[in-house]
Amino acid sequence: MTELVLRARRTTALFEQDAVLLDRGGNRLRIPLAAIETVRAGGESRRRVIEIVLTSAGATPVVHAPRPPSATAAIAFADAVNAALPVRDAVEPRADGATSVTTAPVPPRTERKDRWTTSPDRKVQWAFGAQFALGTALAAATEEWTLVLLWVTSYTPFLVGCALTHIVYRVTVDWWSLRRRGIAVLAVYQDSDRVDEVLVKRYSFTDVAGEERTLSGSGRRVATDPERTEVTYGPCAPKRMTTRDGPVVRTLSVLAYVLLGLPVTAATAAYPPVSLIILLSAL
Repeated sequence: MTELVLRARRTTALFEQDAVLLDRGGNRLRIPLAAIETVRAGGESRRRVIEIVLTSAGATPVVHAPRPPSATAAIAFADAVNAALPVRDAVEPRADGATSVTTAPVPPRTERKDRWTTSPDRKVQWAFGAQFALGTALAAATEEWTLVLLWVTSYTPFLVGCALTHIVYRVTVDWWSLRRRGIAVLAVYQDSDRVDEVLVKRYSFTDVAGEERTLSGSGRRVATDPERTEVTYGPCAPKRMTTRDGPVVRTLSVLAYVLLGLPVTAATAAYPPVSLIILLSAL
C-alpha cells in the first residue's frame, strides 16, 4: 500500500491507496478517493494551504484545508493524490462526496517492544554518556580530585532524579490529557494475581470502539456485586488510563507530587548548569 504522510498544523494527512485520512483532535476522517474532486496546493509563507475539495451534486462543495509545513510538501501531496483520483468527464454527474466521509477515533500507535534498542533511547543514552564524560574531563582538568570524586558520586543520584522526573512528566501529561479528553466508564473485576507478594487486581471494560481493555490496579469501588470501579481512559491511547481513587489516596498522591516529585524535578533540572558552572569556575 502506497502511503504518503503530510504533517500539517494540528492535522496529519495520510494518503493511502484508496483514501485520504485526516487525523485531527483524536479523530480520523476517512475520505475515499472517489469522493475527492481535486486537491489544490498554494499560498506562500504562513498562509500556505492545501485544499481537499470534495465532489458535489450541485451545492457548494465541502473543502478540508490542513496547513502544511512547507509548500514543497503540499505540492508533493497534492500531486500524489490527484494522480490517483479516478478519471472523470467534466460534465459527468457527481455524487455528494461528504456523504462518503467516515469518522472514527485515531488508531493507537504500535508500542515499541524493545524499548532500550530503539533510536530515540540510544540517543538519550549517548547524551547521558557524553555529559558524564565531559564532566569527568572538566573535573580532571582542574586537578582537584575532590571535584572528580564529587562529580562521579553525584552522577548516579542525578540519573535517579532523571528517572523520577520522567515519572512526574508522564503523570502530568496523563492527568492533563485525561482531564481534557478522558472518557469515564465502569470496569468490572476479572481476577487477581500476586506480583512480588503484592495482590494486583485486574478489571476489564469495553471502550467506545467496542474493544475490550484491561486495567491492572485498584481504585474506589462503586459496586460490589460484581465488583466495579470507575476508570477514565484516553480513547486514542490504550495505556493511558487511571482509576478513581478515594480521598485519602488522592491526598497522599498530591502530597507526593508536590513535596517529592516537583522538588526532585527542579533539582534534577538545576544539576547540569550548576555543576558545569562550578567546574568551569575551578579551572
